[in-house]
Amino acid sequence: MNAFLLCAGFGTRMRPLTADTPKSLVRVAEKPILDRLLDELTAWSALTDIHVAVNHRDAPDFHQWATAHRTDLTAAGIELHLHDDGVESPDDQLGSVGDLKFLLDEVGVPPDGALVSGGDSLYRFPLAPILNAYEGTTNDALALHEPDPARRAHSSVLRLDGATVTEVLDDPTGAASTRICPSWLLLSTEGLEAVSAYLNDGGPPDTLGGFLNRLARTHSVRAHRLPKTPNLRLHCNTPDDLERARRLLRDEPRHVLGPEAVRGCLAGAEG
Repeated sequence: MNAFLLCAGFGTRMRPLTADTPKSLVRVAEKPILDRLLDELTAWSALTDIHVAVNHRDAPDFHQWATAHRTDLTAAGIELHLHDDGVESPDDQLGSVGDLKFLLDEVGVPPDGALVSGGDSLYRFPLAPILNAYEGTTNDALALHEPDPARRAHSSVLRLDGATVTEVLDDPTGAASTRICPSWLLLSTEGLEAVSAYLNDGGPPDTLGGFLNRLARTHSVRAHRLPKTPNLRLHCNTPDDLERARRLLRDEPRHVLGPEAVRGCLAGAEG
């Protein structure tokens, strides 16, 4: 299976830290953020290819990063590919959905689905139980509890009917749900094919939440509702976010949920 990593943003809200370093390569607890995600992905037994979308300005830094990882990944049966979207300034960004379409145009739509992920979040639970249970035929999202309204306001919020996503709100003002959806999706072939239709119909290209909302209405999206444990996802989008992530990872365990807890919360696990 394939992983599509969307790392082509310019990290403007994390300046000045991103003046010389791409946001995904900023270090947290002695490792770049993206390395943390790679550590999780290598436990996905079906993974064969990782495709990373990068902007043209940051492409040299990502090439250097990829060189440091390619040998080990290849030995594990995983090929790492970088794709320069040609964008040189924040004003011309393609947006997360736009860069997903760029990757699909570059490599084609996988016949067995794919992971789609941003590159600026750390997860404090193992992703392998979710990835290794994925069969490629469903569209799956994470549904994480975020009790802080201020943090919730910077995320897509899910409305759920059991384990089914009924709506995705990019403006969660007044929403009763505390379940947020980070930029981490498992999409079927049909879900990936819906990207072009969404953009052709004028869907905003800069948020995966808008696309997921459309997908929930036209197809079906399942939610993996993990326990109401705080700080399961650390979004590193501003200098304050980064400092908070560094503090938590310095003072607390890397994972606060174990594999069994994650497996027990998978959509359909009760059956």
